[in-house]
Amino acid sequence: MASSGDWLQPMWIRTTGIWLLTLGFLATGSPSIGQAPPQAAPEAAKLRTPGDVYREAMHPLDVVRNSLDNWSDSELGALAAGMHQAREACSQAKPEDYLGDDLYDLARVCALGQDWNSTYTVAQRYVGGDDAAQPVAHRGRAYAMEVNALIQMGDLARAVATTREMLTKLPYDAAVSESTGYITTYLEQALDPDALVLALQEHAAVVEALGKGVPLAETNGSDAVSLGSLYESGMQLAFLERYAGADVPAAAVVQGLRSALLKPELLSVEDQRLILAVDTRYALLGEHRPSLEILKSLLSPAAKPVLKRTEGLATVFLLFPEWCTQCRKMVRPMAALSQAKGLTKLAAYALMFQNSAQDASAPLKDETLKDVQGTSTFLVSPATAAGFGATEFPTGIVEDKLGNIVYVGLLPTNAFAPKGLIEEIVDRKNAGRSILAVIDSGKVD
Repeated sequence: MASSGDWLQPMWIRTTGIWLLTLGFLATGSPSIGQAPPQAAPEAAKLRTPGDVYREAMHPLDVVRNSLDNWSDSELGALAAGMHQAREACSQAKPEDYLGDDLYDLARVCALGQDWNSTYTVAQRYVGGDDAAQPVAHRGRAYAMEVNALIQMGDLARAVATTREMLTKLPYDAAVSESTGYITTYLEQALDPDALVLALQEHAAVVEALGKGVPLAETNGSDAVSLGSLYESGMQLAFLERYAGADVPAAAVVQGLRSALLKPELLSVEDQRLILAVDTRYALLGEHRPSLEILKSLLSPAAKPVLKRTEGLATVFLLFPEWCTQCRKMVRPMAALSQAKGLTKLAAYALMFQNSAQDASAPLKDETLKDVQGTSTFLVSPATAAGFGATEFPTGIVEDKLGNIVYVGLLPTNAFAPKGLIEEIVDRKNAGRSILAVIDSGKVD
């Protein structure tokens, strides 16, 4: 008998965030999913509001909720039951019988049931309708469902075209920003040149919103995108251009974003910390990694906590906090990829840290490390996250053969699968190509 989680497919897993968000399973108005602020300076810590503290305290739960890899069998079973019910209801419904909010809710029902053809049809019908009696209030969210359905159906070209249409036709608000951000990140993790196409089209709107000096609100809803998150969204273009080998345009993007921050000193502590983290990540590109404070090696009881560079090989690091279950599940696939016979093209290490310096003073018990014992995992200082500007987990860092960082960012769960994101990045760099080969492909002028 199939388990309750057998319906999870690799492509679907990579778009879980947008699926859960459009269905209302995730809280909105908070920092980007999986966000963990870097270690604050003592003076900044004094300025934190209770809201800042609350969001930091909720961070581990946000990460767990966002990844189905962390859900229990009972939770997955309950979700599967709800999906079955939703799919049946979707198959029996006639879209022409509904208008306005009812039609929008039908699209959500079909999306929950993973009837992607119906989801697309209903969401498209909702987006296209508008009259005084039945105003269309959730057009941005409906566009997001259209895009996700197209991704699930394997029609990336139409998903990109639909996103571009949304950016052209709708006012730029929180819903549009989040919807565009999800597909752009999905495309980036697939090393698809269209990630840069979308980022270029969205960028002017991001800069304009950032220059207003207030969070970007949702036109017909309660969601909002913070200034720090807007800056991070704008910086995605700079990262993509660096990955494409377009260093000069990337530098112009960074300068423009920094100029758009009218009064950086008036930003909230949370926004300042996120912007600092993004800038830290960006500054790592092309440089050697910062030094690591390694506390323990889990390779063997006798292994020394020393990281030695393997000359002539690319090096990959998987950075995560010890409570990140889906991150820990990636350690063994990471090891398998680096040890595959005839494919020794990279060295790979997991860097696991406890959530705070106080936690690190009490060593983890051996029973909590069973799943990563015997692997190339190092316990590192909690300050390591700040050193890499890590705000989402699992964070991946890829160095080329010369030890220069060529990629840093959030990894999908299947990043270490054969022919997945990590192997593709390493192969392209070993061949002397850009990670995002958009200039050679003619995708971008």
